[in-house]
Formats: sequence, C-alpha cells, structure tokens
Amino acid sequence: MNTSQILNTNQNVSLYKIGSEYQQLFSQLYDHETGEVNEEVDAQLSALADTAEKKCIAVASWAKKMEAEKKEIEFMKEQILRREAAYEKEINKVYDYLESNMNRCNIKEIKCAAFTIRRKLNPYSTEIINKELLPEKFIKKTEKVVVTESADKNAIKEEVLRTGIQVPGAIVQQKTKLEILVDKI
Repeated sequence: MNTSQILNTNQNVSLYKIGSEYQQLFSQLYDHETGEVNEEVDAQLSALADTAEKKCIAVASWAKKMEAEKKEIEFMKEQILRREAAYEKEINKVYDYLESNMNRCNIKEIKCAAFTIRRKLNPYSTEIINKELLPEKFIKKTEKVVVTESADKNAIKEEVLRTGIQVPGAIVQQKTKLEILVDKI
C-alpha cells in the first residue's frame, strides 16, 4: 500500500501531514540523473492532491462554521446588552414610582421581614441652570493647552449653605434617594 492510499484510509490525518507527504513525494517526482517523471509518484501525487483538496474544504468549512458561531455570539451579546438596558430602565421606573408614591403618602420608612424601604436625604447637589448668570467668583478656570471655564459647583453649594441665598444661574437642593435594605436573617 503506497502513502496516498494510507492517507486516504485515515480520515483523521491533518492537513499539515498531507502537506508534508505531498512535499516529500514531489521531491521524488523527477529522476535527478535522467530528468524523467516517476509515473508511480505522479499518480500518488494526484491522489494525494485530491485528499489535500478535500481536507482543505473540510478545514475551510470548519473555519466558516466558527465564523457563523462567532456572529451568533455577537448577536446574543447585543441582545443581552439591550435586555440589560431595558431592565435598568424598568428598575429605575419602578424605584421612581415607589419613591413618588411613598412621598405622596408621606411614608418615610417601611419594614418587612425581608427588607426595609426608606426614603433618605442625599447630600446637597448643584445643578447649573444657566452658566452665563453665575457671578465670576463661581467660575473656576482650568488651564490646559486651552483655557476652559466651568462652574464651580462646590463653591456655589458652600455659598448657598453658608448664606441661605441661592446664587443666580444655579439651584442648590437636597434630593431624596430610595433605598431598599436587605435585612440579615
């Protein structure tokens, strides 16, 4: 049995082995002294070429299958990210709904066996409504390559908390945040 017959009977031969066998046979194709073609080696090369082509098609099919699976995974990741964003949006809506109605009913805290729901004051925050109306002392300048101006929210907050008077162009307020605390059982 010649080498190409051995390779044809073994379906699990790697493409690398087929290529090595092909190169070895090709080096034996010509008689170096006479220049004549060795017909037996030529036939083996032809048979091996068919095997190599089939193996190349199989390897390419495998690669295409992996590409298709990768696309499926990318699609699933996008779906999961969209689903996560939808859940996040829905959770925020439920928290807003709960906090709003607890506020309307003047309920500050509710305890149950599993958790505690509590409206809690957040630290003061500063929202800039119109930067143009802010007094110059509340504009902080940052030098980089280009000078940029931004509102100094901390200075505004400190001024309002110290004097009790709102700064034109900004609102200093204390908002609430809803907390659900899981009790240790």
